[in-house]
Amino acid sequence: MEAIILAGGKGNRMEDVLPKPLVKVKDKAILGHQLDYLFATKKLAKIILSLGYKAEEIIDYVKVNYPDYPIEFAIETEPLGTAGALRQAIDLASSDLVLCLNCDDITDINLEKLETLGPNAICVAHPQLPFGLVTEENGYAKFIEKPVLKDWVSCGWYLFNKDDLINLLATKGSLEYDVFPKLKLKLYKHEGFWQPLNTKKDLLEFELKSS
Repeated sequence: MEAIILAGGKGNRMEDVLPKPLVKVKDKAILGHQLDYLFATKKLAKIILSLGYKAEEIIDYVKVNYPDYPIEFAIETEPLGTAGALRQAIDLASSDLVLCLNCDDITDINLEKLETLGPNAICVAHPQLPFGLVTEENGYAKFIEKPVLKDWVSCGWYLFNKDDLINLLATKGSLEYDVFPKLKLKLYKHEGFWQPLNTKKDLLEFELKSS
C-alpha cells in the first residue's frame, strides 16, 4: 500500500514559528516520528506528503533527513480542507489501498492487522480526558485523574480503497463532514498507544507517555 500524510496545517495552538510537522518532541520533528514508524513497518511502497503552510521548509527537512526514501509532495496553494488536500494528494497514489493519516496523530497501529481488516476503515482509540473526572461515591466526591474513557474516537488514521474514495472527494471540504457520511467505514479498534499533538501541553504528555 501507499500512504498519505496530511501535514498542511498551520498549527496555531503550538505557538511556534515552525510549521507544525517540524515542531520537535523528544528531540525529533513530529513528522520524523511518523516517517520513521511508517517506513519501519516495511508495508509502504511510497509516502505522499500533503503540504500547505511553509511547505518549502518541510520539503527541505525531508530532503536532508530522508534523501533515499520514496517520498513525494502534494502542495496546496490555498487552504483546501482535509478532503480537498486528500483529493489533490491521492492523484499521486498508484496503489489500490491508501493509508491516510494526520501528521499530528502519533500512534503504533499495526498496519498488517489494519490491512487484514481491509478498506474502508477508520481507526479508533479510547480518549483520555485532559482534566480530572469527579464522580460521587457514598455522597462524597471521588476524583479520578485524567481517566481513559471506554468510548471510542477517531485517532486520525484511515485505510481507503482509492477507487471508492476518489469520486467522493471535492476540491475543497472536510473529510469528517463532507465525505465520511457517504462512506461505510469499518472500525479498527486500536488499544495501543495514541497521542494527538495539538498543543504544547500535548507535547509534554507525549514526552511522559513515551519515556
